Amino acid sequence: MSIPSGPIKGMSAMNTQISKGMPTNGSLLKGLYVATSGMIAQNQRTLAITQNIGNAQSRPNKPGEQPYRRKIVIFQDFYDTSKGVNLVRVKRIAYDTTPPKKVYSPGDPGADKDGFVLESNVQAVGEMADMRDASRSHEAATKAFEKIIQMLQSTIGVLKNA
Repeated sequence: MSIPSGPIKGMSAMNTQISKGMPTNGSLLKGLYVATSGMIAQNQRTLAITQNIGNAQSRPNKPGEQPYRRKIVIFQDFYDTSKGVNLVRVKRIAYDTTPPKKVYSPGDPGADKDGFVLESNVQAVGEMADMRDASRSHEAATKAFEKIIQMLQSTIGVLKNA
């Protein structure tokens, strides 16, 4: 199955043509918008989680510097008036306020005068669970997108043969 490339907004001409012949008034295309917004949001979440995992063991290079702070993706639903559908997007990337771990490591270049160094507040096991959840959410949106494309192709086939 081929999935069209490029931005969804490029499908507006197809939306007009198909919606004239369908009683759904373009609801399949609205489904594409919803699925796409979900995939994009989960991609951004996956990126933040990947950065968190990659920096889980990082420490500051100098005393007094702060360690890496875990990023948290905050989603927001919104009504897109141009598409006539509720979508999701990343509202912002927040930083976890959990205090960093304080570890005794006197030889570390980031250690303070008492020999303690601050470590990232990232919990790798929790991040892996979040990654699995983001991956499953992305997969669900992808499957919905693919199914809608199949339905649109079937509809176009029926309209061609009518």
